[in-house]
Amino acid sequence: MALSFSRDRSRALPLAAEIGALGVVFGDIGTSPLYALKQGVLAVGGTDFTSADVMGLLSLITWSIILSVTVKYVMLVLRADNDGEGGILALVTLLDLHRSAIGLRWYLLAAGLVGAAMLIGDGVLTPAMSVLSAIEGLQVISPALLDWIVPLTVLVLAAVFLSQRLGTERIASFYGPIMVLWFGSLAVLGVYGIMQAPEVLAGLDPRAGFRTVTTHPGLAGVIIGACFLAITGGEALYADLGHFGRKTIARAWLFVAMPALLLNYFGQGAILLRDPQAVRNPFYDLCPDLFDIPLLFLATAATVIASQSIITGVFSLAKQAIELGYLPPMRIRYTSEHNEQHIYVGRLNWLLMVACIAVVLGFEASDRLASAYGIAVAFAMVTTSILFVAQVNRAWKWPKPAVIALGIGLFSLDAAFASANLTKLHEGGWLPLTIAGIVIFVMVSWRRGLEGVVAQQQRFTEPLDEFVLRGDRASDAESPRTAIFLSRAGAMTPVALSRMADLLKVRFQRAVIVSVWIAARPRVSVDDRVRVTNLDGGFIRVDLRFGYMQQIDVPSVLGPALSARGVDPDEAIYVIGHERIIPPDEVVRGRDVVAHVFAFLARNAERSVDRFGLPRSRTVEIGYPVKL
Repeated sequence: MALSFSRDRSRALPLAAEIGALGVVFGDIGTSPLYALKQGVLAVGGTDFTSADVMGLLSLITWSIILSVTVKYVMLVLRADNDGEGGILALVTLLDLHRSAIGLRWYLLAAGLVGAAMLIGDGVLTPAMSVLSAIEGLQVISPALLDWIVPLTVLVLAAVFLSQRLGTERIASFYGPIMVLWFGSLAVLGVYGIMQAPEVLAGLDPRAGFRTVTTHPGLAGVIIGACFLAITGGEALYADLGHFGRKTIARAWLFVAMPALLLNYFGQGAILLRDPQAVRNPFYDLCPDLFDIPLLFLATAATVIASQSIITGVFSLAKQAIELGYLPPMRIRYTSEHNEQHIYVGRLNWLLMVACIAVVLGFEASDRLASAYGIAVAFAMVTTSILFVAQVNRAWKWPKPAVIALGIGLFSLDAAFASANLTKLHEGGWLPLTIAGIVIFVMVSWRRGLEGVVAQQQRFTEPLDEFVLRGDRASDAESPRTAIFLSRAGAMTPVALSRMADLLKVRFQRAVIVSVWIAARPRVSVDDRVRVTNLDGGFIRVDLRFGYMQQIDVPSVLGPALSARGVDPDEAIYVIGHERIIPPDEVVRGRDVVAHVFAFLARNAERSVDRFGLPRSRTVEIGYPVKL
């Protein structure tokens, strides 16, 4: 039986919803004070910085947060939802790019896939950067603990990934209160630091940031790239829109998260003005020594939550890509009976864990890892802006000059950050681009492979209407059972049905041809999910529609429709085709490489019997070769 999910974000009490949003949405950006200002100071020269440099960095961070997060995401992008869901692939489906991508639409689709791949790459780097930065507080407590930083980071990360299979529902209730304590601590520490050097508030002046960039023209890109680390979690506000809704996220950001972050950054700046040696770790040096150890534990807990949030986001993104046909099917386990957002993708989890731990072992310190961190999110933000402007132009009916002005403004902001992060390319920025490149190649290979399979299947079969009317399909044997055949396209005869009739001369008393369609929206209502068409000769065609965020359980949805037509769904058997992909013998062109990759992915993809929840004891698979 399919799980019955409820979307309870609109029913939650406002305060409870906002506390929950702090735990899920703001984990990444909320832990940025652990490293962002420190990296900015290191970018302008380490301990040789001046008070003007500190003011300039604070100005750049402040206005980056205001313009990129508050104005772009909270005020604008969050309004572009697809039935309440957000994220890059939500924009792709809103624009219907996944079904018809020609001309300009092809470039928009490419931008969407690049952004999605970048965010998957971010799922490798964010846990590594966040947890490593928190554990580095050990060297502030005692330099003798330096050698323990990497092993403890690996241990914490392993625990985070190993616990994913348990599901997040049981522990999610603790996330919000912990993050409330975290943001409260950020604010209190910030006020404590500002009271020691109130002149630091001059960093609110946007001219201070401009002066810093012009004073260090050769380092401008590095400085802006370092300040960008303060907003790397901004994309999560849009990706997690479906969890809480726009108003809840906006309130939690404007009244809790943003004030706490800004206060803490200015508090760190005040400490740097008083003691330039605090550049070793201004976040922990801001805290009185008495509270260093409790802060270390709290920071570690906050980074674990940040890691959990980005991992959950990657799982959700991967599910969307699978249902839209851009990633091979992987086994998805729903870990909650009440919330369809809580899923676990085992293979992806282990890949992320291995890659994340490898990154920590390879870079060993957050200072070095900072060079790789940020570039993936920067390019994801660019693609979000491109697709958002396209959606505004298509659906919001703004005047053309307003759309152009919006596009110029958003692209100028994001392009500045993206180009600044490219300065890190040779120092580690190649890593997220490489990860994203691999993901994009997998996406393209799978999509092209599916298209090739569909084209080849047409050589094995014929239109369903012609098969039903064809008289020479009279068989040697007739089964009294009802058989349910799964079809990739409802208009064509399933290959399994065609082969049983033409090769084995077997027919069934009643045949049901079922096609599963994924809608361009996250959810399809029960009333719109099933469409039944009676054909001649005991044939029934059934089209099932699911949203790309819904669990696909064919028997539970199909059963009532069959019962209404006198068919016992518990006695029917399922017959599905299973393609054995045969790639070209030689690799001489790029498309041959794609074919080999697709064949490998197809061999390791989740089988239809599991993906669609079919009963194993009543399912028959008929294999047939497909040569690409």
